[in-house]
Amino acid sequence: MTVKVRVMVPIDVKASMIKAGTSVPEPDTSKGEVAWVASASQVVGNERTYNGSIWICAQAHSGRTATPDLDTLYWTRLGPTNRMAPFDDYSNTKVVGVTSMTYVVQPGFLNGLAVYGMEGATYEIVVRDAPGGAAMRSWSGDLYSQAAGFYELLFSPLLPTEQLSFDDIPLSPTAEVTITVTSAPGGRVAIGTIKMGDWRQFVENGMPGGTRHGAESTRKSRTLREYNADGTYKIVRRASSRDVTCSIVVHPDQAMQADAILGEVEDLAVPFEASGLPKYGYLNTLGFVTGTIRADSPGTASINLKVEGNI
Repeated sequence: MTVKVRVMVPIDVKASMIKAGTSVPEPDTSKGEVAWVASASQVVGNERTYNGSIWICAQAHSGRTATPDLDTLYWTRLGPTNRMAPFDDYSNTKVVGVTSMTYVVQPGFLNGLAVYGMEGATYEIVVRDAPGGAAMRSWSGDLYSQAAGFYELLFSPLLPTEQLSFDDIPLSPTAEVTITVTSAPGGRVAIGTIKMGDWRQFVENGMPGGTRHGAESTRKSRTLREYNADGTYKIVRRASSRDVTCSIVVHPDQAMQADAILGEVEDLAVPFEASGLPKYGYLNTLGFVTGTIRADSPGTASINLKVEGNI
């Protein structure tokens, strides 16, 4: 696919879509997770896993059989389990493992996917037409960016790859996606976010238009700095995000389509790509997309986009 500028309308991946072959268990006892059990005695502060989420006991109780998601006076959701961490909107809530990690997901129809915050040495992604079926698409490679030149190759450490995106996946109602990240024996492997869904292009192939020069990318630090009166400070380090602003030129006939796309991704954290060219990778991010559409002339319209990246 020739990418000009696009966003992904994501699939809401549920725990039931995670299939056999996934190497991350639930509950993940290596991370201290404990499964919720009906009718058990619970004290305030107990954390239990149920249906892909971690719940904390808000009121002591015993003998209750209602599941935590339906018993909110007694349970409060804390966040995803280790197994489901890649399927929330935060890349900093990583699923972490050792040596190798595999996810097998059956999301149904999809034409693309994006993965953020992978850690390890190599990756492999295979999309099959059905569980255990024929491979429709596959990709593999290392998780380090290529050296800019000979000097960097010899003397500079290779930077980790922050994000990967894939498209042109044939449609199948029973599609199965397998994602594997590997490292050296005993080495750390991790995945921040996995997004699967439908890529929507603001500028269709064969139509004039695209991202104008002047697009901007801004790194936004979420680190907390607490300053004291004497000038000393305390730093609580947090992840950073990337905000992107850009303007797109489109044919007036595509303005209504662009408006519909903005409506589909409203209030959703989605993959955004301003260009498919690797040298413009800094204009791609995961975040919340908003925009304004302006009728510039009878022959052109412009879309001014703002993407607020999330951590």
